[in-house]
Amino acid sequence: MKTVSPHEAVAALRAGNVALVPTETVVGLVAAGSGLPRVREIKGREANKPIALLCASAEEAFAMAANVPSLAEDLAELYWPGALTLVLDLPSGETIGVRVPAGRAVRELLAAYGGPLYATSANLAGEPAPAALDEVNPCVLEAVDVVVKGEKGSGQASAVVDLSGSNVRLVRADSELSAQKLKSLADECGLL
Repeated sequence: MKTVSPHEAVAALRAGNVALVPTETVVGLVAAGSGLPRVREIKGREANKPIALLCASAEEAFAMAANVPSLAEDLAELYWPGALTLVLDLPSGETIGVRVPAGRAVRELLAAYGGPLYATSANLAGEPAPAALDEVNPCVLEAVDVVVKGEKGSGQASAVVDLSGSNVRLVRADSELSAQKLKSLADECGLL
């Protein structure tokens, strides 16, 4: 494991390696598609459990979706970049969680990489997510290929809103987005 700049991390990610990257929420295990099996192995995560994509912009996130409900656009306007993951339908019929993060280190990485990257919290399955690099479990730290330095996050995972199919469901709340606030926004869009 070695510490690199966001630009230096790109080559490692393109080679299928896994990086530790701080975000404004928690430290993430970050990889390109070819690194996903390693992410699951490091984390001890079940193969069928989804891993979200971090995107540089709402346009990049929404370009992957089969359709973008007006509520998704409203939520993106309010919370992106920031701690909100939206679950949207893919043209294949599957779903994907997308987020536009606000953390400086992860935004620099996304800009240098030039496309979305998969990310999940850098903890072993079932353990608390680390807010800072010095809180990462030593087993996880030893298993990653590179580390991108960055500021400590809030320690609170992003809110998750499922807008796939005809859902409007708060999967995980946070201090900024409650079930009541989501219902109010959905009412404004005529969805509830």
